[in-house]
Amino acid sequence: MTKKQAQDLLGAPTDQNSYSSGKAFIPFYFGNDARRSSWFYKGVGRVVFADGNVFGGGSSEVVRVEYDPGEAGIAH
Repeated sequence: MTKKQAQDLLGAPTDQNSYSSGKAFIPFYFGNDARRSSWFYKGVGRVVFADGNVFGGGSSEVVRVEYDPGEAGIAH
């Protein structure tokens, strides 16, 4: 599922963040999982995306969905 599909289904996130995964430090790693981003939905949970390679290329796709009714909706 892409970010567009997730937003069409769940609506806009309450908050979001972006970060490097450990794979960003592997020499000659050109996969799609060097960057990740998380979308936070208050009272619902989080959606985590693989956000491309270290060069900014690649497509975003869902890696994990975390259901958490206690989610504050704030990136941490």
